[in-house]
Amino acid sequence: MAFASISMGQYVPIQSCVHSLDPRAKLLLLVVLLAAAFGATEALPLLVWWLVLCGAVRLSRITFGMLLKSCRPVLFLALFTFIINASSILWSESSAGGAFLAGGVAASRLVLLVAFAVLLPLTTAPLEMADGLESLLSPFARFGFPAHECAMMMGIALRFIPLLSDETDRVVKAQLSRGAKLDQGNFIRRMVSFFPILIPLFVIIFRRADELALAMEARGYRGGAGRTKRRPLLWKKNDTRALVFVILPVVVISAILR
Repeated sequence: MAFASISMGQYVPIQSCVHSLDPRAKLLLLVVLLAAAFGATEALPLLVWWLVLCGAVRLSRITFGMLLKSCRPVLFLALFTFIINASSILWSESSAGGAFLAGGVAASRLVLLVAFAVLLPLTTAPLEMADGLESLLSPFARFGFPAHECAMMMGIALRFIPLLSDETDRVVKAQLSRGAKLDQGNFIRRMVSFFPILIPLFVIIFRRADELALAMEARGYRGGAGRTKRRPLLWKKNDTRALVFVILPVVVISAILR
């Protein structure tokens, strides 16, 4: 019941070359790497992108344990993907090796996509990520797209993920101290036993949202019009080098492996 151990969305404040990159550069690099990993439908290209992920983790000085703990919620979905893909191929073909390989590729690609996506919030503060997203979406604001509002919602969501995880863990421990049997019985009984957790959790969520709305109103928040940045984003030479050193190998490797 250790909900607090789920660290998805928690920023790790350490010094590394990945942390020092501009959030706009990291967002663009994430899009490129996700597109490359999503297009890997065979084992060899997938292995290449796993090596790229390992290199990015080493450069960011994030331990693999932190990354694995952040990806833990998707491991069950990866196992389910493996079973479905392997079973569907075994149903139509007689090669068990090919079926297990196809299932492994599908499951591994899913974990790889989530790992690339999780690495961004681990190395970028929520406020910086929101500012970077707003800057990238700002050209669409002239067509009526709410760039500032979308960036603000993403920043709030990233900030509240670890907070809600801590609140969930606190509610679970409170229910266990009152004698709740959350891990006993069949599947239906376990689902019913979680209602005493969901109800107070929803109350906490709405209370936090109301407090946030009051705080924003008290500080005179009226949207992005006329607002200035305390720390304006500054594109550096290292950001350009990072884009070039990642995009060019991705294009070359994708062309070769195709």
